[in-house]
Amino acid sequence: MIWLRRMSHSRGFGVQSPSAYRFIRYVLCEHYPYYVYGSLRRKWRCQPWLVRKRMELYLRLANFRQADVWLDNGEDSAMLCSYVSNGCRKTKVESRNVVNGETVGIARVCPVDGCEAWAEHLFGHAGKDTLLIVEDIADNPTARRIWQRLVESESVSVSYDLYYLGVAFFDTDRYKTNYLVNF
Repeated sequence: MIWLRRMSHSRGFGVQSPSAYRFIRYVLCEHYPYYVYGSLRRKWRCQPWLVRKRMELYLRLANFRQADVWLDNGEDSAMLCSYVSNGCRKTKVESRNVVNGETVGIARVCPVDGCEAWAEHLFGHAGKDTLLIVEDIADNPTARRIWQRLVESESVSVSYDLYYLGVAFFDTDRYKTNYLVNF
């Protein structure tokens, strides 16, 4: 039902920005299997389809951004490390308490205890190259509040609502836009 409701928002159709179209088409909604999907699916064989789909997206995001550090507050960090390191060998996944006055490259906010305070801390350390992911924005009220705060923030330029999660860029050189994407 969700897919049918968002059918007009699939694969970047209707997006006028070339950079946003490329990001939607070749990162968010890439259907061509990456080189390591098969081995990772065998390694993490018991995972539900949505977890696997998210992790494959994180692999593509790591490959796209090529960040040195991926900050995370989720409980599936071992699996995330496996996927992210296959997307970009130099990216290290670290726990949520590691922001040391530096700007954040990529961070994932999962709706767990203390996530709102940590998200606020991340907002303060976000720079032009920061990419922030918020999980469960459709199902969890805390994650929804964090996502709404991000979308309304002046420091966020482009955001992508994928229903199950949201991806936000802090590059203020671009026009502020929120895209709905059928993920």
